[in-house]
Amino acid sequence: MNIALCVKQVPDVAGPFSLTEETVSLDNAGLVNIVNPADLAALAMVRKALPPGTAKVTAMSVGPKSVERALRVCVALGADKTVRVWDSALTAGAHGPDVIARVLAATISSIGFDLIVCGSRGICGGSGYVGPALAEYLCFAQLCSVSHLEISPARDALTVHRRLDRGDREIVACKLPAVITVDEGTAEIPYASFPDVLASERMEIPVIDLASIGLKSSDIESACGGRFLHYVPPRPRTKKSPAPAKALSPLEQMQQAMLGGGATKKGSDVIEGKPQKVAQEIVRFLVSNGILPREHEGRVM
Repeated sequence: MNIALCVKQVPDVAGPFSLTEETVSLDNAGLVNIVNPADLAALAMVRKALPPGTAKVTAMSVGPKSVERALRVCVALGADKTVRVWDSALTAGAHGPDVIARVLAATISSIGFDLIVCGSRGICGGSGYVGPALAEYLCFAQLCSVSHLEISPARDALTVHRRLDRGDREIVACKLPAVITVDEGTAEIPYASFPDVLASERMEIPVIDLASIGLKSSDIESACGGRFLHYVPPRPRTKKSPAPAKALSPLEQMQQAMLGGGATKKGSDVIEGKPQKVAQEIVRFLVSNGILPREHEGRVM
């Protein structure tokens, strides 16, 4: 059984970066690139359902040579092969998810796979476009937000559990080939052993161009889909001001609102002193608030 794992390299959001109204693209100079966590969760789910030796997992990505770092991480975590797609037609600039989906679909069609898995969305874009677009271009069944995967003994069908809103689950069965997407955090990502890391560093990653998968530059230029414009930082959260006391007159409420005042929160009382005095104050408080009946007042010696 041949499985294609579509991988994306993304900047680590834990690194320092800033956004302004004029930000057109992120400055990646000070950021560390990592494998998209949802893609690693997809790999972990596949390896749990199909242990090594029962299926061949090929990690593939579209990008320059720096993407090979992400592919080697996948090999260290259980992938068997790698493929990197890059061409001079792709170096003209950053392309949208529709171009990536077309290139990946052409690569998958030229090699031939039974199951395609990928993360539901990337942490840098979050559009969730590539997975459904792959299923559309390949004319495969599509199953999104998969939390559990089971392959039939004949390796010709699969049964999945899908995550729905409000904690609901949906069990779906379909014939292969199919495309499934996995959410971040769905499967626990294992740690790579040192021998596996060394083996991944020694592996040679093949690179194929657009002509090898039957695409031309015109196919990339005519790709449709959304177009990225610029980043917009989130609006700052405004601090809620307390509302004026309703017991005041309308004029006093207006004056209090204009001065920025309002109902203040009641502070807590701290009782200090000897134990007997503290106990008396607590009982008095409970009696005055109707928590204890009046006959308990004065019983503390």
